Amino acid sequence: MLIGEYMQTVDAKFRVNIPSKFRTDLGQTFVVAKGINCISIYPKDEWIRFLESLKDMKKLRFFSAGSSECELDTQGRIVVPVSLREYIGLQKEIAVIGAFKHVEIWNRDKWSEYFDDDAYKAENIESIMEQEDFI
Repeated sequence: MLIGEYMQTVDAKFRVNIPSKFRTDLGQTFVVAKGINCISIYPKDEWIRFLESLKDMKKLRFFSAGSSECELDTQGRIVVPVSLREYIGLQKEIAVIGAFKHVEIWNRDKWSEYFDDDAYKAENIESIMEQEDFI
């Protein structure tokens, strides 16, 4: 299970540290792909399963072309591919978050904006959990 939030900095060589808690579930080699306002990172077997489920060749080409296999270096980092850096306009300050079955890399300001609405303020958490039948 990939959960948690880590504020990080991209280095001058566009390397991003993958938090150690995520590395076990992701494995040594995984897939980075275009996400919704972010870069998504999937365990290789999850990505293969997703691609195999696509019935439309145009969708298959879109997702295949927009993704790349990555491998951790000895420090637990990846180099973000140029196409994905350009896709989100990768900035120096980022948030690396767990999204249950995958990981996402967000520009930190976009991540903050994403939850900058009253529904996700601390006093409303109980209401959200009740709506989802969690409490």
